[in-house]
Amino acid sequence: MDIQNVRYGYCLDENDNLVCIDSVTKENRYSHEFRCLQCGQKMIPKIGPKRVRHFAHSADVDCNGESYLHKLAKRRIREKFLSSENFSIIFNRPAPCCEKEHCIYAVPENEEIYLGHSCSINVDIPMDLKIWNGYKLFDKCEEEVTIGNFRADLLLSNSNNPTLPPVFIEVKVTHESTEEKLASEYRIIETRTISSEKDIEDIVSNGFVEGINCSTYNFNPPPPEPVPPIGGKPITRFVLRRGGFAKIYRDIDMVVTCDKMNQKCDKYSIKELNYKYGGVEIWGMNNDVKNLSSYQTCLLYLYKKGYDIKNCILCKHRKYNDYYDKFICVLYKTLDSPAFPKQIQAKTCPRFEMYSEWEDISIEELQKLVSEVPDDKNNNII
Repeated sequence: MDIQNVRYGYCLDENDNLVCIDSVTKENRYSHEFRCLQCGQKMIPKIGPKRVRHFAHSADVDCNGESYLHKLAKRRIREKFLSSENFSIIFNRPAPCCEKEHCIYAVPENEEIYLGHSCSINVDIPMDLKIWNGYKLFDKCEEEVTIGNFRADLLLSNSNNPTLPPVFIEVKVTHESTEEKLASEYRIIETRTISSEKDIEDIVSNGFVEGINCSTYNFNPPPPEPVPPIGGKPITRFVLRRGGFAKIYRDIDMVVTCDKMNQKCDKYSIKELNYKYGGVEIWGMNNDVKNLSSYQTCLLYLYKKGYDIKNCILCKHRKYNDYYDKFICVLYKTLDSPAFPKQIQAKTCPRFEMYSEWEDISIEELQKLVSEVPDDKNNNII
């Protein structure tokens, strides 16, 4: 929309009252003198059935639509403030997941954008700029007031408490507030770009809504309460079944998300663990550093917790074979057993033996990567 060709839906009458075109009828159109809010020139109401109702200048004048919208916004917002018991602003701020403090998947705030997942969700925090906790907050709204080195389009203040820091309301049509003003100590509400009377009506009808019709600066609303688990982040689930068989549902399988981390996903499981990728570093042969796999980490955790576990995945004789491109039992010829035994064959294997280095791994270190799914019998299957 060309801001210079904006239709004028408002003007002033002979008493300097703001008049909306919708209030003008055939009966009262000649009962008042209408003049432009911006340039002061005479205006004529156009209320015929074939065109959009509007005011038009009676003569060809050079009137700036940008300035008209700027003045109209200030006038309408101020009148709304003075005529209403409440004047709302809704802040939109991140609320943390209630599990964040003890969740192994919790993402630090400075890494949330980088990792593409947030452990918080934006929630609305409503606030009344006229009354707060039963006390009068702001009761004055003035146009074009200078405070310090800055001039406010509208200034909210308290007539009985001049020491209360004021609030600036800045109307953005084509020019936004300066960096110096935004970086000042003053609390500022700046409208999103006003390009039509509809944008003004949205603010008057709905109040200020951060991120929707305005931006805010230097406000510090009360922090929101933590929210229930947000979900959406796929996680890895380890499942131990009867007989000692272990299975991994990886995050890429999208079987479990973080809001379901306390619900079982496998009806045959006797124990389930949530697993966080990262791995515990251990020293292997030739002093090579490597990480425990997800299977090894979870099985070792359960072993440390007292489970009677013998699984080929934990056995030191299980080695990766480049030729076959998979793990092989290096004792299969000696034992006259399959080269690629099933996990649970370790239960009857006479040569099952874990790496001695694994005994030195503490349960506390494993708990950084593993959390238990509750064993409650009422725990629903995902």
